[in-house]
Amino acid sequence: MAMSRFNFWFPVLVLLCAGLCCMPALAANETITIAYRSSGGYYIGDTIIFDGINKVGNMTVIKITGPGLPTEGVPLYDLSGTPGTGNTVPVDSRNYWIFAWDTWRIDDSKLQTARYTFIAWDKDNPSATATTSIILKKPEFYMIVKPSTARMGDYVELDGMAEKGVTYMKIDVTDSAGTTFHTFIAPVSATGFFQYGFHVDMKPGEYSIKGTNPTMRNDLTVGLSISAPNTTGMQIPEPVQTTPSASPETTIVPSVTTPTPIKTQAGTAATTVLLSVCILGVIIAFSRRDQ
Repeated sequence: MAMSRFNFWFPVLVLLCAGLCCMPALAANETITIAYRSSGGYYIGDTIIFDGINKVGNMTVIKITGPGLPTEGVPLYDLSGTPGTGNTVPVDSRNYWIFAWDTWRIDDSKLQTARYTFIAWDKDNPSATATTSIILKKPEFYMIVKPSTARMGDYVELDGMAEKGVTYMKIDVTDSAGTTFHTFIAPVSATGFFQYGFHVDMKPGEYSIKGTNPTMRNDLTVGLSISAPNTTGMQIPEPVQTTPSASPETTIVPSVTTPTPIKTQAGTAATTVLLSVCILGVIIAFSRRDQ
């Protein structure tokens, strides 16, 4: 009997073990993952797509760290941001998230040709993390905008390097609908360096700045974000209440008056008695002399 039970359960256990060994394994810590859609190399200026799963919460946070950046990491869209913070991306009902990083929209002066690490974690459970790394390459020819996010009236500067032999750069500023707002011509030096600046006069939104020349093989493109005016912290002056007063040049000194003695009835009566006594004394003196 014991041998028949063994013969029955042994094949079942073998099948269970085989099934467990064949189960697909999740990357990272089996709760959150991160991946990118490329063979492993990108030029600064490309759009990089990150995606993954998050079985812990409904909000994924992603940051970047590497040469020239804080070891704690910074947001992908704010390389000068607070160390340890990142950009957020929602998780859908399938526990899936996806994030697009337009590197042409950032201040790429903080990046160089090097390998960078990207860290994803759950917003409410920071211990659930996953990492990946990418080699970012700085192109030989480029154009950067400083700052990459501005407001109405701000001064924006374009710096770049064009191909040798190019004498000028045509710069077009267009919105997301393709409408061109400005066209500038920037001279290019013998080394290929060019620079141009302008004051922002466009409405809030996303704009593309493209540098072209007929002799160039590739166009140079960067992004510029125009944000709404900041009204936080603005002080509205309160109405000023005015009262009649002397002019600033005049100093008014209160007048000082000497108090006048007050005559009382008692004092008047005493004076009358004293005068009467004196008169009486004079009369008595004259009477005795006559006698």
